[in-house]
Amino acid sequence: MLPGSPWTIAKSEHLYGFEYWGAGYFGVNGQGNACIRPEGPGGPEFDLNELVEAARQRDIRLPILFRFSGILRHRLRTLHNAFTAAMAEYDFKGAYRPVYPIKVNQQRHVVTELIRAGRDLSLGLEVGSKPELVAALALPDNQNALLICNGYKDRQYLELAMMAQRVGREVIVVIEKPSEVDLLLDISREQKLEPNIGFRLRLAGRGAGRWERSGGERAKFGLNVAEIVAAIKLLTKHGKQDWVRLVHFHNGSQLTNISSLKQAVREAAQVYVQVARFCPKIRYFDAGGGLAVDYDGSKTAFESSMNYTVEEYARDVVWILKDACDNAGVEHPLVVTECGRAMVAYASVLVTEVLSLANTFTTTVDVTEVPKQTEEDTVLNMALMLQSLTSKNCQETLHDAVELRQTMLQQFSLGQMSIEDRALGDQCYWALLNAINAATQELHYVPEDLRRLPALLTDTYFCNLSIFQSMPDSWAIDQIFPITPISRMAEEPRRRVVLADITCDSDGKVERFADLRDIKHYLPAHELKQGERYCFAVFLVGAYQEILGDLHNLFGDTNAVHVDVSPDGRMVFANVLRGDTVGQVLRYVAYEKADLMERWRHALEAAVHAGRITAPESAVLQRQYDEVFGDYTYLQ
Repeated sequence: MLPGSPWTIAKSEHLYGFEYWGAGYFGVNGQGNACIRPEGPGGPEFDLNELVEAARQRDIRLPILFRFSGILRHRLRTLHNAFTAAMAEYDFKGAYRPVYPIKVNQQRHVVTELIRAGRDLSLGLEVGSKPELVAALALPDNQNALLICNGYKDRQYLELAMMAQRVGREVIVVIEKPSEVDLLLDISREQKLEPNIGFRLRLAGRGAGRWERSGGERAKFGLNVAEIVAAIKLLTKHGKQDWVRLVHFHNGSQLTNISSLKQAVREAAQVYVQVARFCPKIRYFDAGGGLAVDYDGSKTAFESSMNYTVEEYARDVVWILKDACDNAGVEHPLVVTECGRAMVAYASVLVTEVLSLANTFTTTVDVTEVPKQTEEDTVLNMALMLQSLTSKNCQETLHDAVELRQTMLQQFSLGQMSIEDRALGDQCYWALLNAINAATQELHYVPEDLRRLPALLTDTYFCNLSIFQSMPDSWAIDQIFPITPISRMAEEPRRRVVLADITCDSDGKVERFADLRDIKHYLPAHELKQGERYCFAVFLVGAYQEILGDLHNLFGDTNAVHVDVSPDGRMVFANVLRGDTVGQVLRYVAYEKADLMERWRHALEAAVHAGRITAPESAVLQRQYDEVFGDYTYLQ
């Protein structure tokens, strides 16, 4: 941007990276507000600021998680189209069978929307536990849809899976450990039912990215090649080799590098064609999950990005598998993927409001007033440095300022400086660092220590949310999520901020933000205006965040609104799920309202008896206490 050139909406859109991480679903409209395109570019466009206002008019308070059904449908079609196009391009004779692993987001409205959207695409489900299997059995069944049963299994789990097969579901039990084969043989004899099974291959090669240890020979799940051979021999001994219908592998979630995926597919494809020699009814090649989401928009192998496209992913899986099958003379299989993150991450957007700010590090000082307020040499010297600062001496001034502040802190710790002088000295120090940072704008080359200043000189915007509840991966694994204001993007954002939540935990902060070239340690934002709501949106939170969120400080689930598009292209609130109330979260940790109310009544009676309050005042306090149980856990 040229110095002095006017700020534009396009500059905001570029600054926040919508074009890079948004996949066409998100942008900035002509009013400078964040907008959502649930059906992708060219489809209906919703103003996110207007959605928030529409929710507030319905008494749905922030924070709100918006889920967009149109994005779920579009993501599923995008994945399906990529594989069908790749199969047509390479003359692949099999077909594609997408499967949604419900662990990624088990919310019923999300799963049922995907099932509806995938009815014509034979979308199946993957489960990894008994509770997930119980849920899947009662969900609507798509014709020709698979039900993949992963995870460790006991007798009850396997009996449930075979029950589903008995009523006509296409169930495949994936063997994760050798003992499951023996258990299935026993159950099969008892129930006189022939199950369909698959083998989960424990790959020799590892994945790429944050979850690379999910693959490789030390992986938690799966059978190595020797164990697969032993299982086939055991099944053949009992005449049950026809049970084997599938080979499955999973090389880790969020695979950032396409080369690791190709290596995994090559290994798994060879296992598939070798197993086909002994198990003639095998017909599914399950490439598992791992298709990444580009959270930062950099299109690199960085842990929050991916260096490939959905189309490249599909072409590589199809081509490598076709080549292996053709060379071995094996029929092309049906290709299964379990790309849950890629299906649902884009579909959820969290909106929260700023409650207050702390601007300790962005202060200014009138240096002419400093000598009138103190005679302390270290403070006066700090003010003199501020007066004499130029772009030519800014690096030297920074070094001197840091040294001088250390002297000041030492003096204070030894009782040689008053708290008033310490406060004034701190103000001068931070004002000086801000002035140094401004002076660097005139430099052609900015030294490394000066380049670190912007991340240090940030405001803290306190937001009405719990990071531990709504974006736990940000805290737990430093996952980067795109975050932007939802309005005022026709204005230049002149503040550098980090975000803090309302929990009593110092880890409840976001200090890493999406950037094309590196991790950015601050977010550009606007000045807060008195009496005006200022909101941020956190994008791409549809995968894992809801189910992994916890009750730190007893902040519960947020309000959730499912947004869909009506036939005439308007926004519709299809479902509203109210967030947890105070009473609900207290019950989660074994506090019953009736017991608490009675204990509070006793405390009030004691206060009346002691003369601290009157009986009418106790009645008011009892009502106020009662009302809180039904209130949202977040702030008003």
